[in-house]
Amino acid sequence: MKAAGALVALSMMTCLALAAPGAKAAAPPALAGQTPSGETRPAQAAPAQPAAIPNGRCLGCHANGLGGAPRVQAVTLAHSVHSDLQCVDCHRAITTLPHRPIVPAVNCGSCHALQARQLAHGGHAPPSAAQTSSGSASPPTCVDCHGSHAVAPVASVRFREGVAASCATCHAQPYQSYVLTTHGQAALLGDMAAPRCSDCHDPHAARSPADPLSQVSTANLTTTCGSCHRGANIRFTGFDPHPAPLDRTHSALVYYVELFMIALLAGVFGFFGLHTLLWLQRSIVGKLRGELPRTASVGGQYVRRFSLVERATHVIVIISFMLLALSGLPLMYAGTPWARWLIDVLGGVRSAHLIHLINAAITFGYFLFHVCYLAWRVLVKKQTFRVFDSDSLVPRWRDIADIGRNFRYFLYLGPRPQLDRWSYWEKFDYWAVFWGVAIIGVSGLLLAFPVLFTHVLPGVSLNVALVVHGEEALLATGFIFIFHFFHNHLRPENFPIDVTVFTGRVSLERFKEERPLQYQRLATEGHLPQVLVGPPTTFATVLSILFGYAVVLTGLVLVVLMIVTQRL
Repeated sequence: MKAAGALVALSMMTCLALAAPGAKAAAPPALAGQTPSGETRPAQAAPAQPAAIPNGRCLGCHANGLGGAPRVQAVTLAHSVHSDLQCVDCHRAITTLPHRPIVPAVNCGSCHALQARQLAHGGHAPPSAAQTSSGSASPPTCVDCHGSHAVAPVASVRFREGVAASCATCHAQPYQSYVLTTHGQAALLGDMAAPRCSDCHDPHAARSPADPLSQVSTANLTTTCGSCHRGANIRFTGFDPHPAPLDRTHSALVYYVELFMIALLAGVFGFFGLHTLLWLQRSIVGKLRGELPRTASVGGQYVRRFSLVERATHVIVIISFMLLALSGLPLMYAGTPWARWLIDVLGGVRSAHLIHLINAAITFGYFLFHVCYLAWRVLVKKQTFRVFDSDSLVPRWRDIADIGRNFRYFLYLGPRPQLDRWSYWEKFDYWAVFWGVAIIGVSGLLLAFPVLFTHVLPGVSLNVALVVHGEEALLATGFIFIFHFFHNHLRPENFPIDVTVFTGRVSLERFKEERPLQYQRLATEGHLPQVLVGPPTTFATVLSILFGYAVVLTGLVLVVLMIVTQRL
């Protein structure tokens, strides 16, 4: 019994030794395949130690953790790139069972000689005796990056999805800056073609950028970047793949652009946030007091508020904007589960990118069409166009006065302002499209065609474009999904949906109530009969309601997800 007990104890010590840091996996010694760096590994001679002990005997202890042995499942080995090896092909010191408690470290270099030589002279080289005695941090071993038993092929989804996170265990700050770029965002969303750390930085040589032999040295950057961005030039390499927008020493230009965009976001959301909250409480009180009646049309009289061209353009704007938001926002929230789910629904990062580009082109198209439409009305139709006319969307002094009057109304200090054809918030919406198309459009073009534009512009312009495009996208989506939806659909006067912009028609009674100045002018000038029309058809009304609900609910879900989840 004593001898049996000693044998069990020795077996437990042996199994525990297999989990020691020194027990590292190695690549197959006799097969051709891929090395950890992706290079072809030539076939080599058979291992010096014959596979005298089959895996079944090793798994007898390790599959179930018998006696405290480190668990290694057969299925783990079966899905490893080393699945055709026996345990003793790597753990060559083990010749008999039970084996010694202390097992020598696996020598991966016995098969991966090239990588071992690179590692010995790179930044991940094993520490010298002096460094070890001084307490210097140990560099990563093969096992730290590739694992021990579940070694995945370097081209596999399993390996590539974990590369950046593995590097982040030691390089946290570079990782955080990496995920601020489309490289890292696309990688987080599952794009296998997106560059990982090991694609730009040789994981075995791991040389400093100051080293002329480094893949990311100034002399080699065009070649490294050109492996993905064909035709990359020296200006292109000025792009910083590890940006720090809030660090002025990193790039003063990017820093001040970031500050401007933050100030713009804070200003718009601050003003309209206060505006919306005050309006909401005043509308609720007004509704309870019966101050805001929603009168029905008498005798079927309606006023044509929007033309067919305007309504059709607005629908195109809505659809393209929603698709841009659905395909673009996941990049900015790439670390969240909803972003990954949404990208998968869209068919993956590449498919979402194509959807984004198509709808960006549509955006430029309707913008150009609208400008041409205005020019046609003035130059061909000879319609009178006075810049500061009451029918014009150009801001005027009265709009500033209406802001003051509305705040007085919100605070119960005065009546509601008398509105004309366009309110100040509608004019803000209109001109925000011009600003947004210009800012998001130009920055998006730089990001879509970086090599082309860096033949003229410096590489840092891409970092500026990345900041501007992202922050302006947040501004646009946040404003539309919160404030624009409130102004037109969610305030008590209009809740739950206002289909005027879709049907183009509003009841005469409501028109008198909401646009008294325009009504009085039309009536005085005798133009009212020209804009009177019948009610919209039931089909048009139902279709407008369904479409409006779909858009508003989608936008509200997105904005809630944006608010409750942390942005990278």
